[in-house]
Amino acid sequence: MVRAADRKGADGPVSLVAAGRPTALIVLPAEAGRRSVETEAAKLLADHLWLMSGARLDVKRETDLGTASIAADRLVFEAGKVPEGPTHFVLVGESRTARSLGLTSDGLGPGGILVQTRGNVLALLGPAAASDNGGTRHAVIELLERLGVRYLWPGEVGRVIPKRETISVDPLALRFTPPIGQRHIRFAGMGERSESGLVRLQLTRDQWDQAAQQAAALDRGVGWGVWQRLGGHIGIGGGHAGAGLRGGWTEHGQKHPEWFALQADGTRDQSAAGDRWRLCKSNPELIEFVAASIIERANADPDLRCVSLSPNDGGYSSHCLCANCKKLDPPNAPPVPFTVFERVGKPQRHQIDYVALTDRMVWYWNQIAERVTRVHPNLLFLVEAYSYWSTPPVRERLHPNMVLRYVPSGSEGWEGWQRAGAKRIYWRPNILLTGRRDGKLHVMVQRLADTMHFMADRGMLATDFDSIIHHWAVHGLNYYATARLTWNPYLTADEILDSYCQPGFGAGADSVKRYFLRAQEITSKPEPSHSPEALRELRRLLDAADQACAGDEAAAARVAFLRMGLNFTELQVTLDRLNDQAVNKDPGLDSQRVARLLDLNYLTLRDVALHHNPAIHAPHLMWGTGDFARWSPLRGRGHRPTAERMAQVDGGGFRLTGREHSLDQMLTALGLDRPVPRKTEQAP
Repeated sequence: MVRAADRKGADGPVSLVAAGRPTALIVLPAEAGRRSVETEAAKLLADHLWLMSGARLDVKRETDLGTASIAADRLVFEAGKVPEGPTHFVLVGESRTARSLGLTSDGLGPGGILVQTRGNVLALLGPAAASDNGGTRHAVIELLERLGVRYLWPGEVGRVIPKRETISVDPLALRFTPPIGQRHIRFAGMGERSESGLVRLQLTRDQWDQAAQQAAALDRGVGWGVWQRLGGHIGIGGGHAGAGLRGGWTEHGQKHPEWFALQADGTRDQSAAGDRWRLCKSNPELIEFVAASIIERANADPDLRCVSLSPNDGGYSSHCLCANCKKLDPPNAPPVPFTVFERVGKPQRHQIDYVALTDRMVWYWNQIAERVTRVHPNLLFLVEAYSYWSTPPVRERLHPNMVLRYVPSGSEGWEGWQRAGAKRIYWRPNILLTGRRDGKLHVMVQRLADTMHFMADRGMLATDFDSIIHHWAVHGLNYYATARLTWNPYLTADEILDSYCQPGFGAGADSVKRYFLRAQEITSKPEPSHSPEALRELRRLLDAADQACAGDEAAAARVAFLRMGLNFTELQVTLDRLNDQAVNKDPGLDSQRVARLLDLNYLTLRDVALHHNPAIHAPHLMWGTGDFARWSPLRGRGHRPTAERMAQVDGGGFRLTGREHSLDQMLTALGLDRPVPRKTEQAP
C-alpha cells in the first residue's frame, strides 16, 4: 500500500523512453497470471514501445518491488527493488498500488478504460467484467493509439508504428465506457463458396492459406479485430432458427404437414426445401408445440437467456399463402414485391404485389412469447426486422421480452419499431456487403457515422455487421470506420478519416483524405459513377500523395496498396464499358484489347491472391460474380488465359506492385504486352 497521501503539485509528462533508453517500468498487479488480460496487455505495450523506439521496458509484479510510497509527489518503491534506470511507472491493470493512488475502475462499465497520469505514474486499467474483461487491454491500445500506432488493415503494411527515440505521455485523465456493450463484425473466411473461386483461379487451398498467413502475420499477440476493441457480450445472440421449430420438415413433416407453409401448387410439402423450409404461422397447434419445446429447453437449462424465433432465410420456398395467414396481414401495411415459387426447391418464380408480412410475424412471435413467459418470465426472444418484415408493424405490438435484430442498412424504420414496443434493438446490417460482388472502390464513412450516432442515441444495445469480405484496398476504410464506431458511435466522419490518414500516410495524408472524400462523393450516389474523369481525378490524388511521401517507404507502400484497389476498380469499370459496347453490337469494339484485358483481370486476381492477399478477396469475387457472368456478351464468363500465357506469367516472375499508373502499365507488369513464346518442336 502507498503509505503517504500527499499528492499535491502539478503533474508533468510521464517519461517512457528517452534517447532510446527505457525510463519507465511496467508494473502488474500481484495476482496477474501468465495468461491474464493484464499480463497480455503489458506485453502488448512493451512490444509496441520496443517497435517504436528500440527500448524494451521491463515488466514486474508489484510484489517484486516491495512497499510503495509517495515522496515529493512521486511514486517510489523499496531501494534496490527497481532495476537501474526507470524513474517512472506504468501501472497496467487494477492493482493495490493503483488503487492506493486513487486510480481505479470504479464507476466504469464493462470494457471501460482508465488512462491517467499522476506524478511519475501512468495508469492503464479497466474493470474485469464478465461481459467484457478486456478493459485493461483496451486502455493499453488507447494509449498506443494516442502515440500514433494504428492497425489500418491486416498485415505489416497496414500496421503503423511511428519511430521515435523519446516517448512521453503528457498529463492525461481519461475515463470511458463503450456505449455499445456487444461489438461484433463478422469476418468472411474461406468457406465452400470461396473455395469454389479458388478452383476457378487454379489455386490450391494450401497456396491461399500460405499467402493469407504471410499477409496477416502479426507477431505482437493482437490481430486487427482485437486492436479495434471489438468484443463484449451481453448474452444476446442467435440467428435464423426456423421460427423456433427444431427439426423442421425432416422431423415433423410427415406427421404434421399442416404446420408448414401452403405453396402456390396447393401443397405444403417442404421435403425439397432443405434447411430453408417455411411455416404456417397461423397454425395454433404449431404455436403450442413450439412454445412447449422452448419451455422444456428452459427447464433443462437454467442459464438459457435468449431463444431465437427468427425464420429461415432464403431458399426456394414461398411464405405461407393460406387464408388464415393472409388474415394476419393488414391491407394497409406497406406494399412489397412478394416472390412466389412455383414449386418448392425449384428456382422458377414470379412476383406479385402484396403487403409486408411484419404483422403476421409479430403476431406469431407474441403468441409464443405469451405462453413461454407464463413459466419463464425473464426469457428473451430474438426476432428480426428483415426481408418482407423489415418495416414496423401496422397493427401488432411486440411483447416486452422481444430482442429485435434490425437488419436494414438505414435508420428509417428504427423509431417505428420502438413505437411498436421494441425495447431492445441491435443493428445487424448487411451494409458492409455493399460492393462485395464487384470489388470496386466504395466509401461510406459519412453514412456509417450518421447512422451509428442516430441509433446510439436511441438505445442500440449491440452490433453484428455482416461482413468484412477482405476487399481491404477498396473497402478497407469502411471496415475501419465501422470498427471505430462500434467502440465510440459518436465519432464524426472527419475524425475517423483523420485517424486513418494522418498516422498512416505521413506527408501524403491530406491528399489521401481528399481521395477518400472524392470517392465517397462518387460512390454515395444511388448509381455510383466511376467515370473515366472521376478515376483520373482519384489517380491524381494518389499520385500527389505518393510524391508527398517521397522518402517515407512505409507511407508510400500504403499509397501503393490503395492504388492496387483503384487500378482494379478501373479494370472492372473498363470491362463493364466494353461489355456495354458488346451488348450494343458496337462495330468499334476492339476485340484484341478485350482479350488482353480479360487476361489481365484473371491474372490480376491470381496475383492479388498470392502476393497482395488482403487487397481483394479474389476467390470470393470469382464466386460472387459467377465467374464474371456479367461479361457474357464479351465472352468473359469463365475466361481463362491460354496455358502458354499462364506459364509465361508464372515462370517469368511477373508481379504487380501497386505502383502501376494505368491499365497499360498493369499489362506490362504482368508481361501481357509480350508475345507468348511458341513451343519448339523436340528432335526425335
